[in-house]
Amino acid sequence: MLKSQEKLWKALAPFVVLAVLLLIPTPEGMPPQAWRYFAIFVAMIVGMILEPIPATAISFIAVTICVLSSDWVLFSAAEVADASFNGGKESLKWGLAGFSSTTVWLVFGAFIFALGYEATGLGRRIALFMVKFMGRRTLTLGYAIVIIDILLAPFTPSNTARTGGTVFPVVKNLPPLFDSYPHDPSSRRIGGYLMWMMVIGTSISSSMFVTGAAPNVLGIEFVNKIAGVHIGWMQWFLAFLPVGLILLIVAPWLSYVLYKPGVTKSDEVATWAQTALNEMGGLTRKEMILIGLVLLSLCLWVFGSKFIDATAVGLLAVSLMLALHVVSWKDITKYSSAWNTLVNLATLVVMANGLTRSGFIDWFANTMSTHLDGFSPNMTVVALVLVFYFSHYLFASLSAHTATMLPVILAVGKGLSGVPMEHLSMLLVLSIGIMGVLTPYATGPGVIIYGCGYVKSKDYWRLGGIMGVFYISMLLLVGWPIMSLWY
Repeated sequence: MLKSQEKLWKALAPFVVLAVLLLIPTPEGMPPQAWRYFAIFVAMIVGMILEPIPATAISFIAVTICVLSSDWVLFSAAEVADASFNGGKESLKWGLAGFSSTTVWLVFGAFIFALGYEATGLGRRIALFMVKFMGRRTLTLGYAIVIIDILLAPFTPSNTARTGGTVFPVVKNLPPLFDSYPHDPSSRRIGGYLMWMMVIGTSISSSMFVTGAAPNVLGIEFVNKIAGVHIGWMQWFLAFLPVGLILLIVAPWLSYVLYKPGVTKSDEVATWAQTALNEMGGLTRKEMILIGLVLLSLCLWVFGSKFIDATAVGLLAVSLMLALHVVSWKDITKYSSAWNTLVNLATLVVMANGLTRSGFIDWFANTMSTHLDGFSPNMTVVALVLVFYFSHYLFASLSAHTATMLPVILAVGKGLSGVPMEHLSMLLVLSIGIMGVLTPYATGPGVIIYGCGYVKSKDYWRLGGIMGVFYISMLLLVGWPIMSLWY
């Protein structure tokens, strides 16, 4: 009875939130369609947190509702009144745009890489090596995952390719070794913690280096063009280094305390891992081919960015895996996690874009300028950084957020007298990576990790909120004072 009641209120909650927001008068100056769209967006987020049905189904339904009611939530009265404007066609184009996103397909490619590791046994082999040398304590294993991501980051400009395509396929094979499985109570034995360590790792590494995440480069371009501030590779690294070291030391331990796994140590597992490795024998042909494809992909991701896109590399790798019989097309079609994630991310990208399309973002920028007028320069910097950082709750990718919000925030800061644009610019771009810890949809690797089923939705949101506050606090309280000594 209690479970049925819980399911009922979880199902009704998004509609209640939607109804309440729609009953509230539209804020002054905001286009009416923007407020209606924002109401649907918030209701979607509430639904994704509570999950009365799978999160992907919720985002899919939200897009469908917006497409069907586009004249009411997406388009202005002037557009609707224009006889030459085809609202139905434009709304469909908007609703399906997410499936043409390169990030979406890069994530899909990362999932197929994971399938290759699983199908060939290579992932299990590498996992056994890790367990053999570092698996006696779960906390140590957590630190190892974070360090591996950070070591790859300077040379891999895509955090999805790095964490999703390289680290995730390996770590995914670790929990079953400890009898920990997705979508099961046993996920808390160790799987949930290890998966969360990848979120911790990718969020730190993405902010540690300019080349740690593609949006960083985009951020530098905006800062240079709008604020006139030039940020070099080494300048970026040194500015974030004090914060990065603190996060590297504290974050895995703090996560261990907040989300303590059931398995904390196992003295026998190292011996077992060695026995299992002996039973596997030597490398198979498929494993050697997959190793070659992994190295090829890493080389192209690191050195080939000027002539081949990261997504194209992922698709090339998938094609070669099929052509060389590493995986079969039947295996791919049966790999529901990959297709589920594809739809989930595609719809979320669209919903995030709708905030701009409806006029919500423009209203937000104007409102911010008005409210911040009269603040001290330092308080303005703090306020703008916090708004930029926590507004990521509204976005499904770091790239979309950076492209949408960074120019707005920079424009607001530049328009206010006394604001130190060098400090503001640096703090804004350094926060791009660490904000990826906030939500399950915050960044590509997060979507992959959440999609694998080890970390429950409520746990992800709780941990993301706590770690998100910790990350930005360290950036403002430690990073900013040290950085200000150099500028």
